[in-house]
Amino acid sequence: MILTTNGKRMGIRVDRARHPAVDDIRELLTFRLAMLAAAGDRLGHGWLRREFGLRLQEWRVLGVVTAMAPVRFGTVSQALLLDKGQLSRLVKALASRDLLEARADAQDARTHRLLPTPAGRRLHDAVLPRALERNQRVLAALTPAEAATLFGLLDRLEPFMANRAGGGPGETAEDDGTTEDGPQGPASRGERR
Repeated sequence: MILTTNGKRMGIRVDRARHPAVDDIRELLTFRLAMLAAAGDRLGHGWLRREFGLRLQEWRVLGVVTAMAPVRFGTVSQALLLDKGQLSRLVKALASRDLLEARADAQDARTHRLLPTPAGRRLHDAVLPRALERNQRVLAALTPAEAATLFGLLDRLEPFMANRAGGGPGETAEDDGTTEDGPQGPASRGERR
């Protein structure tokens, strides 16, 4: 089917079973997800700074490092879709507050392994329950079945999009091993990068 916008023919083939008609940017899936994330980020900035003295990106770095420790710098960069320069500044800020430490990687001298300090672990363990509480407030808008469906869909979309985001410029679905049915290969949480 050819997508039309306000009666104009756009020349884009759309599978209507997957995406409703689009009349403006606000109806695009990626835009709606970005706006949902931006609203969550805006709320997160305030309470994290006020209650824990953390910026949102610092919390994300501390959270991922704590979950994966000891973890290579590049793995954290990929997991958070941060460029290495930005991640380096965040790691330095957290290390200067004795929340993270970087150790030389015994298997690869070109990189470091990151891990939380005892103070970083304590801060993480204090923030995580508050973050979960805030997430539960968002999920209160859904039934338990809808929440389970949402998490199942995210489990499928996250690896698909992470694969796409890691690809080169101009990459298309045909280039990245996907079919019209979605990503090929494992999409479970346990098989993330």
